[in-house]
Amino acid sequence: MRRRWVAVDHPGWRQAHASTVLTHADGALAAWFAGTREGTPDNRVWLARRGPRGPWEEPVVIDAGEVARWNPVLAHGQAGDLWLFLRRGARISAWTTWVRRSTDGGRTWSDAAELVPGDVGGRGPVKNPPVLASGGAWLAPGSTEEWGDRPRWQPFVDRSEDGGRTWHAAPIPLDRRRLRGAGAIQPALWVLGGRVHALLRSTEGRALRSSSTDGGRTWSVAEPTDLPNNNSGLAVVALPGGRVACVHNPVAGDWGARCPLVVSLSGDDGRTWRQTLVVEDGRTPVEDEPPLVPSPPPPGPALEPADGGVGTDGTGEYSYPAAVLDRDGLLITYTWQRRGIVEAVVPLALLAS
Repeated sequence: MRRRWVAVDHPGWRQAHASTVLTHADGALAAWFAGTREGTPDNRVWLARRGPRGPWEEPVVIDAGEVARWNPVLAHGQAGDLWLFLRRGARISAWTTWVRRSTDGGRTWSDAAELVPGDVGGRGPVKNPPVLASGGAWLAPGSTEEWGDRPRWQPFVDRSEDGGRTWHAAPIPLDRRRLRGAGAIQPALWVLGGRVHALLRSTEGRALRSSSTDGGRTWSVAEPTDLPNNNSGLAVVALPGGRVACVHNPVAGDWGARCPLVVSLSGDDGRTWRQTLVVEDGRTPVEDEPPLVPSPPPPGPALEPADGGVGTDGTGEYSYPAAVLDRDGLLITYTWQRRGIVEAVVPLALLAS
């Protein structure tokens, strides 16, 4: 496995988080949001490029304004262009989704436009990229978050049959009689055997799973899996041969510690999982930056969740992965102690057993 910096300790931010990654003919793109801390108005969306073998170029600001930016998501459009979805807003419960498009491999981008005019709370993909269903529909994994004394989180899948011009939300049902916390958010989607599956971050200590047999129009009630989840983001990739890889923190609990970061595998459509390898545990330096000494994980969670963003100093945090298949294997980007973004490439041979 190889790890290297995408960007770290940049003068343009104090904290960076929530990366997204995409490969294309000319190499790869990564984007993330960064500013003083989550939710502050100076948070911008940053974008970095690299060629087929690297290195990563200096990141540039791709979206900024008077309110915070959040959770960029890169995706291949159905017309051959690239899409960059992003959130804008001072609060998670009221953010809106905007999109920019590129026809030159991410060198230049269109002006931002609302994905769904009048949206409040977020439409389209909230963290993980859309997938293409077998019938041709574009499916974007979304969720909404209500905060306050009794938070209520609801996942859904936005479905487009016209290449992203219009969207129709299909809820992922939750059995709230069995929930202890707010619910589930940030689905990760994959298509396998004509079905679409979703793995969800939850407040229940375990990832939840739902499936659709009609191209994302309707979804089964989300059920708990045996995959630990710390109420933090995860990423899922369908591998050759029918297995599925999940990149996540193998920690149970609501707002649990975000270390280590691992890859787990499933051979039964995401019902059961087996941890396979450790991507980051805070003990091995990233290969091309030896002066930076990793910090060990903290003794316990140091997160302060709120509608205006999670407060943390980032110590010992390796989280919020994004993952895609590349020619070299599984390409992963993730948050490194809120100081920057790391790229890890896991050869498929390491996932063969």
